[in-house]
Amino acid sequence: MHVFPTAAPALRRTALALAIAHVACAHAAAPYAGNEVEARVGAMIDNMSLAQKINFIRVDDGHMLPLLPSQGLYGTTAYDSSMGVHVNNGTFGAQYPSQSALAATWSINRARQFGLAIGYETRQAGAQQMLSPGLNMYRTPYNGRAAEYLSGEDPFLGAVLGPAVTNAIQAQGIQASAKHFVANDVEANRHLLDVTVDERTLREIYLPGFESTVKNAAPASVMCAFNKINGDYGCESHHLITEVLKGEWGFQGFVMSDFNSIHHPQKAAWAGTDLDMPTGLAFNEANMYDLIYSNQVPMVVLDDKVRRNLRAMVSYGFDKGIPAPTPLDTAYGDAASLAVAREAIVLLKNEATNGSMPLLPLTTNARIAVIGDMAQQPPASPFGTAWSPPNRYVTALNGLQQFNVDTANVTYIPALSLNPAESVWYQPGATAANAAPGLKAEYFANTNLAGTPAATRIEPGVAWDFMTGRNVTANGSTALAGFSPTPGAFSARFSGTIRPTVTGAHVFKVRADGAYKLWVNGELVLDFDGAPISADVINTLSRSGKTGQLKAGQLYTVKLEYRRTSGAYFPVLGSINGVQMSWASLAAPASLAGYDAVVVAAGVNAEYEGEAIDRPFDLPEYQSDLIAGVAKVNPNTIVVMHGGGPSNMLPWSKKAAAVLQAWYPGQFGGQALAEILYGKVNPSGKLPVTIGSSEADYPSYASYGAIADYQPAGTFPDAASNTSKKTMTYADGVFMGYRGFDKAGTKPLYPFGFGLSYTTFGYSDLKLSGSQLTAGATVDATFTLTNRGRQDGFEVAQLYVRPVKPTVARPLRELKGFAKVFLRAGESKQVTIPVDARSLAYYVPASGAWQVDAGKFHIEVGGSSRDLPMSQTLSVPAVQQLSTGSSNPLPASVRQAVQVAAGQAY
Repeated sequence: MHVFPTAAPALRRTALALAIAHVACAHAAAPYAGNEVEARVGAMIDNMSLAQKINFIRVDDGHMLPLLPSQGLYGTTAYDSSMGVHVNNGTFGAQYPSQSALAATWSINRARQFGLAIGYETRQAGAQQMLSPGLNMYRTPYNGRAAEYLSGEDPFLGAVLGPAVTNAIQAQGIQASAKHFVANDVEANRHLLDVTVDERTLREIYLPGFESTVKNAAPASVMCAFNKINGDYGCESHHLITEVLKGEWGFQGFVMSDFNSIHHPQKAAWAGTDLDMPTGLAFNEANMYDLIYSNQVPMVVLDDKVRRNLRAMVSYGFDKGIPAPTPLDTAYGDAASLAVAREAIVLLKNEATNGSMPLLPLTTNARIAVIGDMAQQPPASPFGTAWSPPNRYVTALNGLQQFNVDTANVTYIPALSLNPAESVWYQPGATAANAAPGLKAEYFANTNLAGTPAATRIEPGVAWDFMTGRNVTANGSTALAGFSPTPGAFSARFSGTIRPTVTGAHVFKVRADGAYKLWVNGELVLDFDGAPISADVINTLSRSGKTGQLKAGQLYTVKLEYRRTSGAYFPVLGSINGVQMSWASLAAPASLAGYDAVVVAAGVNAEYEGEAIDRPFDLPEYQSDLIAGVAKVNPNTIVVMHGGGPSNMLPWSKKAAAVLQAWYPGQFGGQALAEILYGKVNPSGKLPVTIGSSEADYPSYASYGAIADYQPAGTFPDAASNTSKKTMTYADGVFMGYRGFDKAGTKPLYPFGFGLSYTTFGYSDLKLSGSQLTAGATVDATFTLTNRGRQDGFEVAQLYVRPVKPTVARPLRELKGFAKVFLRAGESKQVTIPVDARSLAYYVPASGAWQVDAGKFHIEVGGSSRDLPMSQTLSVPAVQQLSTGSSNPLPASVRQAVQVAAGQAY
C-alpha cells in the first residue's frame, strides 16, 4: 500500500507552496545531460553532512523524495493510482480502465496513450511522480490487486506494455515507479508471506516485465514488494536488488520501499533499498548512526543511496524548482480512457438463439432490459490505492440508451439489487393491515449490547457511514445524535420486518467494520466474528446469505446485531467505516421474457476485491444463480463481467447467448460497452489471462487453493498474533498460467489470447526470413492477415515458440511476439513479427545465463494460444549463451516500438 499518513496532504501542500515560491512554471525544467547530472550530484554530496545524508534516504512528511533546502531541493510528491490521479476528495482527473484492461488491449499505442495522459494529469496536479506501472503477474484468480497489473499471466506481454507505459509517463516530465519487485502476486497475508520460487522461474516468469522496463524505459524508481522472496523481504533481498536489478541490469534509479515495508534496517540498507517511505522509521537517524559507526552500513553504501535519490531529482530538473500545479485538463485523459475501454472489452461468446445469426451486434431499435446495480452506478473499481473516482462517467444503462433510436426501448429492471439505501423495511410488530416503515435501532456505548441503550429510535434503513455521520437512504436520512460509534466501545441492534413481493429465495447482505449476526425469521443467516482479514485495510468486505423460500406478501422478522470491536481501519479508497444491510429477491423478473435482449451487469467491485485482500473465484451475492435464472426466462441474455480479473463463469456460461469481460472499464466504460453491443465498435480485446472452468484448474491451485488458509492476518507487524499460513511455494514453476493448462492437457473455458470479433480473420503464407537462427541474428516471421468479413476491425496476431524435443522441462509453447493490426473489410496486410535468441532461450541457474539449445523450434502464429493455424520450423545450429546483462527480453524492433519521442508529450 502506498498511502500517506493522515497529515500528509497538508504537509505536501505546504511543501509545494514553498516550492512554488521558488519556481512557478507550467512544466518541469529540462533535465541536465548525463555528465552534468553526475557532476552536480557529486558536488551536492560533497557538501552534505552525515545527518543530511541520512535524512535524504527517508521521508516522513508526505514527500516522496526528501527536502534538502540547503541545496535548493524542496522534495517531490507522488500520486498512486493506475486508474487515475486522485488529488483529494474534490479534485481528480479521468478514471482510466484498470491495468488488466490495458493488458487486454494488447496495444502499444493504447499503453503509450494511457501513460502520456496520466503523466500529464499528474504534472498538472502538482506531483512529480506516478507510482506506476504495476508489473506483477496474474498467477492466481484470487489476487485482489489483479486490476493493477498490466502483465496478465504472460511475461512477454508485460515486457512490452511496461516500458511503453513508463516511457510515456516519463516523457511528460513525471517519474515512473515500477512495482512491486517481485513475486507480490497475492495479497492475503502480504506483510508476512514468504514466497518460495526457484531462480529459473523467477527469471523466466516473474522478472522479465521488470527487466524490460528497466532496460527499455529506465524508470526513475523501482518499488520493492511487501512479501518475502525465498526468505528475504522484498526490500531486504541483496540478490534481487543489488545483484540483479542494479548489477546485472544496470539500473541507475532509486529503489523505494513499499509502505513501511522495511523490517530490518541493516538488511534493507545492505540489500540496496535507497528510500524508506512514508514514515522513515527504519532509516531514522538513531538506527543509521549506529549502523554507520559500526560499519554495518559502510559510508560508500550510504553515499550510493544519496546519489541515486539526488540523481532522480537533478535529472528531472527538480533541483531547479518544482512546477506549480495547474487546473486539471482531462481532455487527454478522457480520450485515453475511452480509447482503452473500446479495445479492452473482450467478447468471449456470441451465439445465435433464433436462426443462424449471432445475437450481437444488437440493432439500434432493439428493446433491451438492463439489470444489475453495476449498470446504473458509477464505474466499478477495486478497493485501495488503485481506487480513483471518475470526474464524469457514462453508465452501461446511459450508453445503451444513448445509442438506441429511442431511449424508451432500454429499460432498467431491478433484480438482486442489494443497495442498502433502497431496501424497504417495516417496524417490529408490523401486520398486513398496519406496517409502518423503518427499523427499530438500539445503540449501546459498549461492544456487547449490554444494559440500557444510549439511544433508541426508528431508522429508515441501515446505510451508516460513520465517516460522514450520515445514514442516507431513499426512504429518509438521519445523522449521529445521542450516541457515538466509538471503535471498541459501540454496538447496535436493528430489528424490523420485511414483506417480499416475489415468492422464492432471498439474499441478505451486510457490510460492516465489526462483528455481526443476522437472523431472518429466527434463522441465523449470517455470522461474522469480526476477525481482521487484513492487517492494514478496513475490514468491510460484504457478506451475503441466502434464505429458503419466502412467500410473497408474508411478513418476516429481521434482526441484525453489530459490534464495533476493532479500532479504526483505513477509512477511504473505496471502503467505509460503518454498517450497512440490504436484501432482495433472487428470482429473475418474469417481465424479462418480452425483451429482444437482456444485458446483465455482473462481477465484483471495491466491496469484494482490492489491496490487502484476495477474493474468491466464485461470484459474490449469488449472482450466478440470478444469471442462470435470467437466461432461463430470456435466452437472449448478454452477461457483462466486471473485475480486476475474471470470475467463475461455468455455472451459467452455456446458458447465456453472449458473454463479455469488461474488467474495470473506467469512466466511459458504459459508452464503450454500448458501442460494442450495437456494433458501432468492433470488439478487439484479447484475454491476457486464462479463464478456467474452475479454480482447481489453475496451476497455482496446488499451492494456493484456499484463501482462508492465509487469513485472518493478525495485527501487523506482530507476527506472533498471526496464526495463518506464512509460506507459499510456487510449485507450478515455469508452468504458470496457460503453460500449466497446456502441460496438464486441461481445456480452459476461454484460453489465453482469445477474443471474438464481429468479423473473421484469415492467416496465410507464413514465411521465415531464415531457416536458422545464428548468434546475434534476428529472424522475421512474415505472414498475410486478411479481414474476411464485412466489418472493419483489429486483430491481435500472436506468435508462439514451441521447442521440439527440449533438453529441459519447458512449456509446450510461449508467447514471444504479437502485432495488433487494423484491417478494413476485405483488406489484407503483410505482418512481420521478429524472433531473436532471447525468444528461444531459457535460464540456466548453474551458469547464471540464458541459453538456447541447438535444435528445432516451431514458430506458430494465430489468434490465440489455442488457435494457431500456421507453423514454420526454425533451427538453431549450435548452443548459444546470452548474458543476463546484455540480452534483452524484447527484439530490437520491439524495443524501438515501445519508445516515446519527446515531441509526443503535451
